[in-house]
Amino acid sequence: MTTASTLAPGHIDIHAHLLPEDCYEIPVSDGVRRLTERTDGELYLGDFPIAVTRDQISGVPRILSDMDAEDIAVRVVSAPPYAFAVSADPDAAADYARRVNDGLVRMCETSPDRLIPLGVLPLQDAAATTAEVKRLVAEGVRGVAVPPVVGSLTLGDPELNYVLDSCADAGLAVLVHPTQQLRPGFNHHYLQNLIGNPVESATAIASILLGGTFERTTALRIAFVHGAGVAPALLGRWDHGWRMRADVCADSSAPPSDVFRDHVYADSLAHSVEAGELLCKVIHPDRITLGSDYPFDMADAHPVRSAEALGLDRDALRTNALRWLDWP
Repeated sequence: MTTASTLAPGHIDIHAHLLPEDCYEIPVSDGVRRLTERTDGELYLGDFPIAVTRDQISGVPRILSDMDAEDIAVRVVSAPPYAFAVSADPDAAADYARRVNDGLVRMCETSPDRLIPLGVLPLQDAAATTAEVKRLVAEGVRGVAVPPVVGSLTLGDPELNYVLDSCADAGLAVLVHPTQQLRPGFNHHYLQNLIGNPVESATAIASILLGGTFERTTALRIAFVHGAGVAPALLGRWDHGWRMRADVCADSSAPPSDVFRDHVYADSLAHSVEAGELLCKVIHPDRITLGSDYPFDMADAHPVRSAEALGLDRDALRTNALRWLDWP
């Protein structure tokens, strides 16, 4: 087994993506959506361009080369969010999750000191989720990536308690990644991503903080990408509502900002120094990690430089990532 001492020394990026090539057919509610390569080399999900090439999303040599160029020693890799298959039939989702997870493990086995895989889960079904969690633990996988919203439910809703509870009970780290859901009014200019993704993350964070998730599941280690979305800017508003309304504070015993600071991990991908500085003010310094969103168009091409611009310490960022992973 790879240990912390045998991981490559240096920066650990907890937010990067890989997808096995044999998992390009993704089950959805009405069948299958395929990743296909067009003449310009770009991959498309159906008719939607995803702004990456096959080599970028499925090439281990390419990701290692790009890591070297950006002074990144280790990447924690997860399937891209469209591979969560949250709308698929439960049996199809469970089969696809197993294939994605097995493929990611195989890909990372080629460079165990530099690549750490996170699994995906068939969230549509509680029994299948619990079974895949147990299988991942048996395979030595350290964590999972999940969406913040599943259908009409958010991660902190009681109906989805089995997701975070099963991960916490098994000791798995959780990475929450938004899925660019369709929303009214977000029809143009990539607003489904530019606004929708940070809002998805904040929605899950609010439901977890206000729902008392950390009081019920004290062992939970959960990280949110993209600098925790717009949550840092909304914590004051949530605190005000918590103080003023009985329905807001009914399920939690501490203000949301206190719970956020004490329990939530986030990556450093805030896209501006000003947003990054706000994140650093509201999150515990032991819970901020390096993140890039490699290899997508909304990634930070130079995440180490961005972390340095925020005054974040290299050793602290690595220690925080290892703590989140509960790495041996």
